[in-house]
Amino acid sequence: MRKAVTISTIARSVVSGDMELERLNDLNDEQVVSSLTSLPGIGRWSAEYVLLRGMGRLDSFPGDDVGGAAKLQKWLSLKTRPTYSEAKALLKRWHPYQGMIYFHLLLRSLQDKSIV
Repeated sequence: MRKAVTISTIARSVVSGDMELERLNDLNDEQVVSSLTSLPGIGRWSAEYVLLRGMGRLDSFPGDDVGGAAKLQKWLSLKTRPTYSEAKALLKRWHPYQGMIYFHLLLRSLQDKSIV
């Protein structure tokens, strides 16, 4: 139910002109995240996922994704799951393709489960 309310809120913001989706393309990543997280129900993970999947910004890794962080932990053989800041620091070496790492980890997980 909460997701439906969030989607409705975003749709109303777009229809009313309060949010211009095309304008987001002109903003840097931090500005997009700030703009999206100002909407009720949109957190940092959702905003960074929009950067990656919706806007094709391959330098974005949704660092608050618990599953993504756990997959990163396993892939890099870390003792603990990285925090948001730790994940960002670890992924800097792959800039500007951190998002490709995210996709790789997702696909690897699906492959491990024989889904793909």
